[in-house]
Amino acid sequence: MISTPVDKQLSGRQYLTPESVLSDSPNQNIFPLTARSNDRDRLEIGGCDVVTLVDRFGSPLYILDEATIRAACRAYRQAFDRYYDGETQVMYASKAWSTLAICAIVASEGLGVDVASGGELYTALQANVAPETIYFHGNNKSAGELQFAIETGVTIAVDNWLELETLAELAAGSANPVRIAIRFTPGIECHTHEYIRTGHIDSKFGFDSDRLDAVFEFIAARSHLHCVGLHAHIGSQIFERDPHRDLGKVLVEKWQRATAKGLKLRELNVGGGLGIRYTEADDPPSIDEWAKAVCEGVTTACESAGIALPRLLCEPGRSIVGPAGITVYTLGAEKTIPGIRTYLSIDGGMSDNPRPALYQSQYCAIVANCTS
Repeated sequence: MISTPVDKQLSGRQYLTPESVLSDSPNQNIFPLTARSNDRDRLEIGGCDVVTLVDRFGSPLYILDEATIRAACRAYRQAFDRYYDGETQVMYASKAWSTLAICAIVASEGLGVDVASGGELYTALQANVAPETIYFHGNNKSAGELQFAIETGVTIAVDNWLELETLAELAAGSANPVRIAIRFTPGIECHTHEYIRTGHIDSKFGFDSDRLDAVFEFIAARSHLHCVGLHAHIGSQIFERDPHRDLGKVLVEKWQRATAKGLKLRELNVGGGLGIRYTEADDPPSIDEWAKAVCEGVTTACESAGIALPRLLCEPGRSIVGPAGITVYTLGAEKTIPGIRTYLSIDGGMSDNPRPALYQSQYCAIVANCTS
C-alpha cells in the first residue's frame, strides 16, 4: 500500500499507464515518472517491483526514483536559462530530504545545495558538493555550526541579530572575509497552510524588513563580512504564481537600500515553495510556469529600478524530491463500523510521515500488489 488515506473510488491503474504522466513537469504528477503497473498487476517504480522490494527490505519503506529527481533538476535549470538573461543558480533545499545520494545526484545535475543544519552541511560536503555552491540557512545556528561553515567556505544566510553579531566575532579571526547573505521577511502572504507560511510579517525567519538599514550599516562597517546578496522565502506547497512574481519587486527595493549603505551585492535569492500534486484535486503550476513568474518579477523590478540583472538563485526542495518518492506500508488490522467507515491499520505513523497530523495533509493511495 502507498501512503494514506485510502480512497475507495481510486483505481491505481488510471495513474500507472503511459497516459498517467500528465506533464513533463514532475511536480504535476502524483506518481514518479517511471511508475507503472507491471504484468503481475503490481506497482513498479524505476523498473523495480515494489512488492519485491518490500519482501527484501521490509516496510515502511521509502522508495525514490532517480529519473524523476534528475528530470526536476533539469526542468528548473532549463526554465531559468530560458526566462532570465542574467546568471542563475538553482539550489536543492536539502531539508526536504538530506542524504548522500540525493546531494550527489543534484550536484551532478549542476545544482547547488541549501542546508539548514550542521548535519546537512556535513552530508553535502561528504557528497562532494562544492562549498561555493552550498548556502547555510536556519534561524538558530549554533556558534559551532557557524565556525564549521566559516572553515568550509560556504555562504551563510544570516537570519537574525544574534547570528550576525556572533558571526562578526568569529569572522574577525578568519583569514578571508566570510561570505554571507541576508534573509529578511518580505511581508508577502500566500495561500498555504499557516504552519508552512514563512513570508508574512509574523514569521520566526529573517530580519524585519523595516529594520534592515541598521543591518546593512553593521555589515558595511566590518570588512571581514562580505555580503553577496539578499534572500527571502514566502512558504511551501504554494500553487499561486503572483506572490512569487511580487517577491522580485520587494527584493529589488531592499537591494537598493543595501547599495545605498555601501554594500556591493551581486545576487538575489527567491527561495522555493512551488507545490506538488498529492491528490487529484491538487493543481500546481509547472516548474516552467513558476520559473517564468519568478524571472519576470525580478527582471521587471530591475528594469524599473534601472539596475543590471543580478545573479538569480532559487531553492526548491519539495518539488524536486517529493514527486520522486513513495512510501510503502503493509496493511494490518481492519475494523468496520457499520454505516460509518472502515479503518485499515498500517505499519506506519507520525514517525515516518508527520504531515497529516501536523497540518492535515492528504495523499493519494493505491494497493501496490493489486493495482487494477
